[in-house]
Amino acid sequence: MCATDGIIYPGYPYGYDDKNMIILPDIEEQTGNITQDCLKTLVVFVGGCADDLAQPVLRWVFPDYESAYGRGPARIQDVCYSEYGCGKVPPVMQKWFDAKQKIVLVGHSWGGNGVIELAEENQNITIELLVTLDPVSRSRDGDEEKPSNVKRWLNVYVDYDVADHSMPNMVARTGGPWGKCINADKNIIANLSESKDKNGNIIKTPNALGHADAKAMFMRVENEVIKF
Repeated sequence: MCATDGIIYPGYPYGYDDKNMIILPDIEEQTGNITQDCLKTLVVFVGGCADDLAQPVLRWVFPDYESAYGRGPARIQDVCYSEYGCGKVPPVMQKWFDAKQKIVLVGHSWGGNGVIELAEENQNITIELLVTLDPVSRSRDGDEEKPSNVKRWLNVYVDYDVADHSMPNMVARTGGPWGKCINADKNIIANLSESKDKNGNIIKTPNALGHADAKAMFMRVENEVIKF
């Protein structure tokens, strides 16, 4: 198995190590112990480079969402996690799509590039919603086209003109952040907060959010993901 193609299939009861980090299970462990009935919308979270180590998505985004909406017979969605290589995801997408279920893709950092590639390389599968959380890739930029099979694309990004020089932000700058994507249906600046003054005027001020804050970025669009 490619080191960037690890996956947690919908319904698999993953575990934690002694540092409260999620253990990315082997494919063999999950056989016969995952959701077989494609009865709900499939939501796939894709982490960025080294997400298995720092786990901004695997620890802070995926488990909270999966436990709230993706467990048991009363679940409202089928929730999956993949590393940014995404090699095990297309068969899962195809299975749910063939069962006439909706598909939602959420990718952070290099995983943002990963979900775009998943859409581009599987044109026969309709993607109801694609979410990129501060996507990074040297081969792409903010002029990236919206794949024709994607109905709606939300892009949450860090404005590096006002971001600090923390290690995660430096790594993202080196990797090639896309920033604002002109072909996305909606762009949201993660490190810019909005408030209103006493006259009701909107005031925008920079905040400390950066590339590693996948949870805070996802919270900006979580309600839209839940809708499907």
